[in-house]
Amino acid sequence: PDDSTVVAYAAGALTEGFSLVVAAHLEYCPLCRERLTDAQALGGALLVGLRPTQPPVGGLADIWARIETAGSEEPRTPATATASDEVLPDVLLPFLQGGFDSITWRSLAPGIGQHLFDDVESGEGGVRLLSIAPGITIPEHTHGGGELTLVLKGAYQDEIGYFRRGDLADLDPSVSHRPVATKDESCICLIATDLPLRFTEDPVRTAILIASSETLDGFASGLAEIVLDETEPAP
Repeated sequence: PDDSTVVAYAAGALTEGFSLVVAAHLEYCPLCRERLTDAQALGGALLVGLRPTQPPVGGLADIWARIETAGSEEPRTPATATASDEVLPDVLLPFLQGGFDSITWRSLAPGIGQHLFDDVESGEGGVRLLSIAPGITIPEHTHGGGELTLVLKGAYQDEIGYFRRGDLADLDPSVSHRPVATKDESCICLIATDLPLRFTEDPVRTAILIASSETLDGFASGLAEIVLDETEPAP
């Protein structure tokens, strides 16, 4: 990820969705764990250098009230590890208690399925697992805000490069891309966005290019839903 993303994660400034994806990536990447340690050390040094300030009236009581409220929330039940969970990073197990094989995929189009994490906050975007069959292309699109995409299984390639298991793409609105799953196996990705996507390519035209005639109608209509309930048309 970008340095600013690592620093924001260390400071607790990311959305829950983005934090979830970064935490998952850290399980794969020792280099990024070192970067996180450096960012935390830097943050600690900056705090030490700050001049003490008087807390606002009632500030301490407010802090205690928040702590008590947080403590009253029902914690997620820890997941039971299964053999299939080797696909999933540990941080996802509390959300998917039955492991990878228990995931219910919603079909968006032939070869494309998604699983939404409805209870994870991510600004005006969302958090999801996306399953893309070998060789399937996602239409060209850009992003209203940020997007973090972590590959959990398989691989894909786009204008930026080649991404395989454990790799994280940290994208901003300046990036336009057309991801293609490699042909050897399905690509499973964990994706978080904080604003809607913007498709710059006609989904029907893309369907004509990559779908067979018998699946064309379903593919075209399904691609319209890769908005993942959040797509904006390109201006």
